[in-house]
This record gives sequence, C-alpha cells and structure tokens, in this order.
Amino acid sequence: MAYEINIHVNKNGKLETEELPLSISVYRESKRVKLLFEVDEEIDSTYHYLKLTHAKVAYLYRVHDNEFEIPKAVTAYEGRWEISFVACDEVANSDSTITANYIYASEPIVADVTRGNLGIIHTSEEFKLLSQLVEGTFDHFEIPNGVTYITENFLSDATNSFVVYVPATVTTIEAHAFYQSGCTHIEFEPGSALATLEANALYRIENLDDITFPASLSSWGNYNLSYCGCEYVYFEANSNLRSLSSYSFWNIPNLKKLFLPDRLTSFTGGTAVVKGCPLLNEIWFPNTINVPIPLEAIQECPSLTKISLQSNFNVNANFGNCTSLTRESVIQMFRNLKDLSGSASKVISLHVSVVDRLEEEDLDIATNKNWTIGIVGGVDPLKNKSFYYQNSTTNLYIDFGEGIGCISSDTLDAAVNFTYEYLSDTTFAITLTGDYVESRFAGYRPAPVGERYNDTGVITFSSGEVSTIKIKTYSANNVGTNRTFSLVREEE
Repeated sequence: MAYEINIHVNKNGKLETEELPLSISVYRESKRVKLLFEVDEEIDSTYHYLKLTHAKVAYLYRVHDNEFEIPKAVTAYEGRWEISFVACDEVANSDSTITANYIYASEPIVADVTRGNLGIIHTSEEFKLLSQLVEGTFDHFEIPNGVTYITENFLSDATNSFVVYVPATVTTIEAHAFYQSGCTHIEFEPGSALATLEANALYRIENLDDITFPASLSSWGNYNLSYCGCEYVYFEANSNLRSLSSYSFWNIPNLKKLFLPDRLTSFTGGTAVVKGCPLLNEIWFPNTINVPIPLEAIQECPSLTKISLQSNFNVNANFGNCTSLTRESVIQMFRNLKDLSGSASKVISLHVSVVDRLEEEDLDIATNKNWTIGIVGGVDPLKNKSFYYQNSTTNLYIDFGEGIGCISSDTLDAAVNFTYEYLSDTTFAITLTGDYVESRFAGYRPAPVGERYNDTGVITFSSGEVSTIKIKTYSANNVGTNRTFSLVREEE
C-alpha cells in the first residue's frame, strides 16, 4: 500500500499540504508514495500534469483522477526536487506536445527524495515530454497571482509562440527560466516587486520583442537578453538597479537603443558591459554614474553613432571604442557635461577618428568647462619607454608598455602595476591594476582610498623631453596633493 500525501491546489497558485517539509523515500520498492490532489474549482481545466525538476533531470507526467504515484524515474535521483502542478484544457498529443489555449501552473514546492532506488529510467511517451514545462501551441501564459518566483528552466525550450504575464508578487526569475523559448513578449504587472533576474534567465529568445523592466529590479545576471530579438530596452523610472557589470548586454543582434536605469551608479567590470551589438545606435547614460567608465566597457558596436548623456554628467568616461560617433552627437554630449570650472578637471575620451570630425570650437565646449579630451588610438610617445624621477625623498620609476605599465621605487622597495591612456602631448591617465600596499610607498598613493582610478583623471608631464611629472597623491585623510618629480634620465 502506498503512503498517501494530500495536496491542495490553490487557485492563487499555491500547493498546500500539511506534510511540509515534503519528504519522499522509497526503500526496496516495498512502499510507494502517492500524491492526492484537491483542485480548486476556479482552475478551469480538464487535463492535469506534474512537472518534477531535479538538478540532473526534469519530467512532465500526466495526473489521472487527481492521483499520482511517484515513479522509479524520480526516486532514482536522491536530493532536492521541485514539483509544480499544471492544468490545461487539452491533452498531450502523440508527438509529445501539449496543445492548450488555457494553462495554469502552480508555484513549485520542494521535496527531498531520500534512499531512492537505483532503477533504470524507462522511456515512455510521457518521458518524451523532455525537461520543459510544456511544448505546445498555447499563446498566453498567465502566472498566477501570489507566486513569488519563477523557477529555473520553467519554460525553457518551449518552442511555440506565447506571451507571458508576470504578476506583481514575483520577486525572482531564476536562471534559464525562458531559455531558448518561443516567448514573444513579457509583460510585468504594474507595481512589480521583481528584484532579481538571474543569469541567462532571458537567453536566446529569438522572437522576444521590446521590453521594459520594472523599477523594483535591483540585480541583473550575466548574459540576459543575449541572442534575444528585442530592439529597444527600457527600465522604469526610479529604478533600483545601481550596477551593471561585465557580460550585462552581450550579443543582442537586433538591439538598436539601450536606455540605462536612471539611478545607475556603476557601468564597469573586468571586461565589456555592452558587447557585440551590431545594430546598436544609441546608449543613454544617467548623471548618477559615479564610477569611471573604462575603455573596455563598450566593445564591438560598430553602428553606435550616439551616446546620450543626461545633463550635468560628472564622471571620467572613456568612449574610445565607439568609432562611429557623429559630430552632432558628440557636441550634444559635451553640452551635457557638468561645468567643472573652479574644481578638479575630469576626462572624457574619444577615438582619434571621432576627434578628427570635430572643430576646435566643438572641443571648446568641453574644455571651457574644465574637461580634458582624451584621445584613444592616436600616437603614443610613451609606448615602451621608461623614466626615472626623483624628489627630495623618493626615487620613482615609471615603465610604459603598450597601454600598460608599472610604477616602482628602489627607495621604498615597492611597485604597483597600471593601465594607462594617452590623452595628449602632456597628459595621460592611469588605472591601478596590481596589489597596492600604501605603507610600502610611505604614503605615496596615486588614487583615493578604495579606488583604483586616479580621480583627477590625469598625470601631467612637460612636453618634449618630459622633464617633470606631477602625480596627485592622497594622504590618510584622503586629501589630494600634487607632487612633482623631476626627470633624472630616460632609461633605455
């Protein structure tokens, strides 16, 4: 006789049972576990299924007369299983698809399978329904109100075209939830509480149209929207999303315009944030960004003709990989820079081919606000040179490679690596990349505490023979001071 567990299928998308935490165990097949379902009348359907998902496998089974006995295929895998109840108005076809105009799916409950048998997984028509929830011809999927998360692989590989409505109660969309599916549109209910979009949750959805993410979203996983079909990406006003890092928007073939969250503070990582978007022609940046935007942040976007900055934009930014920016767009970009007259200068960097499109009067719009124009891809007189400097207490060596370098000192027995950006005949900017131990440099520190970037934007040196170099260093109270080192000789 099987051990029976009663489960109530609630119209609000919940599976309710007094047996929680749910544990399913089978010992030598002498005792099976049977699930008995009581289904609310409001769930208007005739055909019922269970989706059972494990880290290694997933199955979709038919439920007859609201009873389901756990099969060997499930008990063969010990560990955590997620169980979701599915109701629809048509039965599965012989070709292992579900044709349905109406579909209900509950929020999953977790069951632990223990001491499972090691039986072979047998093939049947139901096993052929693969690991996705359904694969059929339904065109609308409305997740029940009350569901708090959409589980991993929930509608992955469902190839039919469908629209998904996400209720306000959903806070998390897990990894691969809609992976490689036929989803054409995702609509978030007003007042959405969605906070987390895990990596690859929206991935390879070729026909996905334009999308607007709710203001509640605060965590963006890697590779979302990669290989999706959307042309325009928006975020609702007063967005909670503060940081976008490496792999955020990669390989989105049809993307044309990207409007970043309006309270974003960081657009940087170890590699590109935006990459491989061949049709992208505009990115809008808010003025809330307070972390320097590095050269590698935007890559392989050949159609990017316009970078729109919100007025009073106020952070060092390197757009040197954006070679298609038009003169008109750059002029507007300069107009939207914050006026830094009377305060420390910052740097906005452009590719040399973009600078060549500008007139002197265009450059004056930025420089008159005390901004420095960095030039990427121009002649770099520092490449492969080494310089030896000293002041009254310290010997300082600066060695340049091609975009990389090292600051060292035999006096202090210390060194730190950096990447650098040649800005002009008299200036360059550095970003520290190596481990930096302040005490070993006797207080010499070319960047503020907690930052890698020289916040002044530049290190200046005399043109021609590079006779002196000025580096802003910082004291323990984080107050910057310009220190001058005189050139002793240029090392060969």
